[in-house]
Amino acid sequence: MSSPVDVAREGVLDETRQSASPLRRGRDLLLPLKRLVDRGRGIRPPLTDDEHNERVLYGEMFFQAIAGAGALSFTSIFLVRLGAPNYLVGLLSSLPALLIILTVLPNGAFVQRQKDLVKVANLSRLTFRLVVATFGFLVYLPAGLAPFVLVAAQSLIAVPSSVLEIAHSTIVGQATSPRRRPAMLSTRMAVHGVVAVAVGLLVGQWLDRVPFPLNYQVLFVSALVAGVGSILTLRRIRLSRLRPNAVVMRSRAGIREMFSLINRTPLFRRYTIASFIYRLGLQLPMALFAIYRVRTLGSSDAWIAILLTVERIISVVVYMLLSRVLTRPGIRSRLWISCVATALFPVTMALARTPEQLLISAVASGLFSPGMDIFLSNTLFQVSTEEDRPTFVAANSFLANLTSFVAPMIGTLLADGISIHAALIVGGVVRALGGVAFWRLKVGVDEPSAEAVD
Repeated sequence: MSSPVDVAREGVLDETRQSASPLRRGRDLLLPLKRLVDRGRGIRPPLTDDEHNERVLYGEMFFQAIAGAGALSFTSIFLVRLGAPNYLVGLLSSLPALLIILTVLPNGAFVQRQKDLVKVANLSRLTFRLVVATFGFLVYLPAGLAPFVLVAAQSLIAVPSSVLEIAHSTIVGQATSPRRRPAMLSTRMAVHGVVAVAVGLLVGQWLDRVPFPLNYQVLFVSALVAGVGSILTLRRIRLSRLRPNAVVMRSRAGIREMFSLINRTPLFRRYTIASFIYRLGLQLPMALFAIYRVRTLGSSDAWIAILLTVERIISVVVYMLLSRVLTRPGIRSRLWISCVATALFPVTMALARTPEQLLISAVASGLFSPGMDIFLSNTLFQVSTEEDRPTFVAANSFLANLTSFVAPMIGTLLADGISIHAALIVGGVVRALGGVAFWRLKVGVDEPSAEAVD
C-alpha cells in the first residue's frame, strides 16, 4: 500500500509527464504570445486567488515597513534618550513578553473561534498603533516618569499585538498555497527591505535635523498613518480557497492543550526544542544593542539609521536572491545554516570599538537574517496542520515570548555583572547552538511538509 508521501510524489510525476507532452509544450510556448496580444488589446487575465492575495500581502508589507523602519526601530533608542537605566531598557522587551505569555493561549482560543480573522487582525493593529502614536508626547510627564510609562504602555499593547500575530500568521498560511508560500514570504520581506531602506534614510536625517521631542512625536504618529494603510490593504484579501474546517469553532487552547499538542506532534516538538534554544540566543543581547550603540560607542541617530539602512539594503538583495532559488527543496533544507551565521551579528558588534566599526555587524545581519526569517516562518507552517494552526501559532508564540521575557534580563545582568561585550558574545554563541539544534533534530532540514502530503 502506497504511503501519502508516495502518492504525493506520484502526483508530481504525473504533472511532470503532462508538462512534457508535445501538445503541452506547444501550448506553453504560445501562452506568452497570447498574453502579449491580450495586453495590447487591453485584456488582462483575471488573477487567481493566490496571485491576488500575494499582491495584497506585498501591499500590506509596504505600509508595515514604513512603521517598522521608523517608530518601531527607534522605540528603544527613544527610551535611552529619555535617560532610562539599563534594567528598564531590558524590561522594554521582557515585560511585553511576560504579558504575552499570560495571554497568548487565551488569545489563541479567541482567534480559533473567530470567523473573520481579517477583522480581528485589523482591530488589533489599530489598537496597537493608536497607543504607539502617543509615545512621543510622554516627554511632557514629570521628570523621570516618562521612561516607566513608556515601558508600561509597550507592555500593555502586547495583548493586541499577540492577537494580531496569531490572526495574521493564520491568514498568511491560508492566503497562498504551500508550494507558493516560501517564494511569497521571501518577496514580501524583500518589499519590506526596499521600503525600509528609503524610510530609514529619511528617518535618520529627520531625527538629527528636527529638534527633540518634535522629531520623535512626528515619527510615532506616522506609524499610526502607516497602520491605517496596512488595515485598508488587508481588507482586500480573499480567503475563498479556505477549506470549511480550516478555522475551527472551538475554544480549547490552554496550557494542557499546548503540551498535548506538542506531545502528539513529534515534528512540532523537535521544532519547539530547537527554536527555544535559538530564540534564547536571539533575545539575550536584544536590549543591549541600543545601549551599546548609544552609550558605549556614542552613535548619533543619523549614524544608527545609516547602519540600519546598510543592513536593509543587503537584506533586500539576499531576499531577492532567495526568492529565485527557494523553489528548490535543497535550498530550503539548508537555510538552518543562516541561524548559525546570525551569531556573527552580536559577536562582531562586541568587537567594535568605534561607531564606524558597527558596519561589520550591520553587514553580517543583512546577509544572514533573511534566511533565518524565512526558515523559521516556513518551518512553523511545515510542522503545523492547517485546521489547528491558530493553536500551533499560539503555542509557538507562548514559548517564543518565554525566551523574550527571560533572555533580555539575563543579558542586562551579564552586561552589568561582567561586561556588555561578554554578554553580546554569549548571545552569539547560544544563537549558533540553536542553529545546530535544528540540524541535529532534523527540523526543516529533510522532513516533508504535512500540507504538501495532504
